[in-house]
Amino acid sequence: MKLHEAIVKLLLEKGSPMTTAEIADALNANKWYEKKDKSEITPFQIHGRTKNYSNLFRREGVKVFLIE
Repeated sequence: MKLHEAIVKLLLEKGSPMTTAEIADALNANKWYEKKDKSEITPFQIHGRTKNYSNLFRREGVKVFLIE
């Protein structure tokens, strides 16, 4: 699963917007996405990925919303 796919799955499961830090913490805990070097996902990575996929996500500050 790719990072943006894991974010979509998490937001669908949660049913509400989450902050970049909450998303990073949840994905580090559930292991739906792991980096090749096995280091933890950071809120900055979530910020970058959600910014790059503006067709899937809407941002308000650090809050990430799913566009359905």
